[in-house]
Amino acid sequence: MWSSFLKRFLPRSFYGRAILILIIPIIVIQIVLSIVFVQRHYERVTAQMTENTLRDIRFLTDQLDASPDPAAALDALAELAAAMQITVSVLQAPEVDRAQDMRDWTDLAGREIIRVLRQNLAGYRSVDLMSVPNVVILFMDSSHGVLEVTIPRRLVTTSNPHQLLVIVFLASAVMALIAFQFLRLQIRPIRRLGLAAEAYGRGRTVPFRAAGAKEIRAASLAFIDMRNRIDRQNTQRKLMLSGVSHDMRTPLTRMRLILSMMDQTEDTAALSTEVADLEGLLNGFLDYSRGVATEEAKTTVDAVALVADLLEKYAATGHSNIGFSMDGQDVPRVLLHKGLIERALDNLLSNALRHASKVHVGLSVWDGTWLDISVDDNGPGIAELDRPRATEPFVRLDDARNRDQGGGVGLGLAIVAEAMRAHEGRLVLDDSPRLGGLRAVMRLPLLPAL
Repeated sequence: MWSSFLKRFLPRSFYGRAILILIIPIIVIQIVLSIVFVQRHYERVTAQMTENTLRDIRFLTDQLDASPDPAAALDALAELAAAMQITVSVLQAPEVDRAQDMRDWTDLAGREIIRVLRQNLAGYRSVDLMSVPNVVILFMDSSHGVLEVTIPRRLVTTSNPHQLLVIVFLASAVMALIAFQFLRLQIRPIRRLGLAAEAYGRGRTVPFRAAGAKEIRAASLAFIDMRNRIDRQNTQRKLMLSGVSHDMRTPLTRMRLILSMMDQTEDTAALSTEVADLEGLLNGFLDYSRGVATEEAKTTVDAVALVADLLEKYAATGHSNIGFSMDGQDVPRVLLHKGLIERALDNLLSNALRHASKVHVGLSVWDGTWLDISVDDNGPGIAELDRPRATEPFVRLDDARNRDQGGGVGLGLAIVAEAMRAHEGRLVLDDSPRLGGLRAVMRLPLLPAL
């Protein structure tokens, strides 16, 4: 319960949590230093200084009480009182009625002064710490009436009681700023590693070099080595598929030529069908081997026109079972490799038509930043557990979409996934709410709004 509550308010980034780890001890130390040590220390110092000054006050008031003539006593004690920096005067009773202490609520040292005077001074009436700045005015009873004793504030408390606290706060702030900068420099290589890994996962290789602490450099070097191995394996695989597919076209062309010169029988027709299926497989190999290796630059494309042109081609070949709709809002233009997206959408449509009798293509904007091109069908669909494997090359899910229903070697969705990675998008497979079969969505990033 507490862990889930704390997670809701804790920062999610590593940098934020590191700052929190740094700040909390500083705050706790400041609180302990200011409350437990500094304030209690200055309270004791104030109490001690007040008690020392109280001895001088007692001496003067005792001398005044012992004299029958207060005016003569004050004149006799004037030189001594001046040396003590204390002023004593007798107030006429009708002129004063002081029973209430006057102290600002933020004056913590003043509270300690009042406490010591109240406890240790006989005849104490009240004290005024607000009327005159940096002056303590004490009112007390004597045998000659109410006495007004004026004392400089510096005699009972230190002049800057919280100077040490301010210095510690400033030093802590400076050290925290230095630590923030150092922490930012340490986290920068981790962020770069994360960005490089994210970009590579989307099919884009960005310049990246190992930097930072020893452990971060080790992780960065491991990532670079892994990326290079994957690139080499993909290159070798695509070269092999491209070479094999290209070399097999020559004998297939000869076979097709021989069949065209033979008498047309059921056997030659069946053999022609097999040759056509084999050519389709080779075309799939070539499409996958090409992958995103296209010389075509990204251009701003009207997605609606792109989909409409492809659907017209399908309609011209007799596929009248493909529907089309938009979500009602304007679909903005997108930046993409037009030929690559056409080939990916063509793969989705061919795959849907191979396994279903109804297909529907939809265009919509998702979350304001993505363009969704969805292809729904009423076929058997793909089980949720099998969907992560469906985009892997050469994987055929025989239980749902088997080869008896049409030619295929398991490269259609893999080609689409490669195209989405090239555009920093993704392929989403889900159940179709429209037709009940499979919904395949090509999710492409939109251009940022100007």
